[in-house]
Formats: sequence, structure tokens, C-alpha cells
Amino acid sequence: MDALTALQTRTAAPRLTTPAPNPEQLEQILKAGLRAPDHGMLRPWRFLLIEGDARLKLAQLFVDTTQPDTEERKQKLLTTPLRAPLIIVAVATIKEGKVRASEQVCSAAAAIQNMSVACHALGYGSIWLTGGVAYDPRVKVALGLKETDEIVGYLYVGTATVQDRPVPQHNLQDFVQQWNG
Repeated sequence: MDALTALQTRTAAPRLTTPAPNPEQLEQILKAGLRAPDHGMLRPWRFLLIEGDARLKLAQLFVDTTQPDTEERKQKLLTTPLRAPLIIVAVATIKEGKVRASEQVCSAAAAIQNMSVACHALGYGSIWLTGGVAYDPRVKVALGLKETDEIVGYLYVGTATVQDRPVPQHNLQDFVQQWNG
């Protein structure tokens, strides 16, 4: 699939199953992430790969750290990591200096987008999720991250269970305007 087709047809795949990308394909996906725009060439990213039984441990970590107040919330935390065979946790590793932290987070977000498009180009589906567990400092600590690190998103990757999901069409005029000073 050529780059423009991949960019213009990628859509979130909310239901994923096995197989996940094989090691060679995963390497290609991660390399695409590493090509994200990066002000100052800081490479402010780190990716945690979670698959197999580690997804069950992540689910329990979510419950243990956030201590949900309802059974419904607890069950959601226990099942969310099982929605795909592979989770890529994208982390912005903030580096102090002249490049703002917000730009480093944007760079990590661009890495997620690149990986999502690479998944699509290779025939896999993905969905980028955050939720409270992306912003909870207890989850960061449990994942071995530094206080200054930011979880930018959880990219769930696998084979889409719904093929040929319609891609919404957008009217460019709704989003673009010419500025002439």
C-alpha cells in the first residue's frame, strides 16, 4: 500500500484479534514511529510492548493502582488490555532544555500516528486509547517510568475483526481556510 493511500484510508479498529504483527513487521512499525517529527532531535520516545500474559498483569496493575469504585469500572479495567494481542505504550520521555515539554509530547503523539499508519499499511488494525490510566501517576510508577515521563497513549494492535470499515469522508472546506494576512 502506498503512503498516501495508507494515510487517507487508515481508521481506528475498535475490535482486534490475533494475529498480531510478526517480529519483522513489528520492527517495521516501530521504525515508522522513530521517524516522527522531532524538534531538536531529542528522540523523546520510549515504547513498552505488552503482549501475551503481560496483558493480564497490566489489567491487574490498572485495578491495583486506580482502585475503581464500582464493579463495572473494575471489569472494564480488567478487560480493556485484552482487546488486542499487542499493546504499544507510547511514552514521552521529557528532556529538560530549550524544547518545550509540550513539543516532546507532540512528537511522541506523531510517533503513535506513524505506527498506526504503518499497522494499516501492513494489513493490521489499531486503535489509540488513553483514559485515566494514561494520566495516573501510580500507573507510571508501576510501569517503571520517571515522574517526568508522560504516557501519550496505548496503541492496541492486532487483526481487525471488522474488515472494510467505512472511512469517513470529510469536506476540506470545513477544516481549511486561506489566510492572507
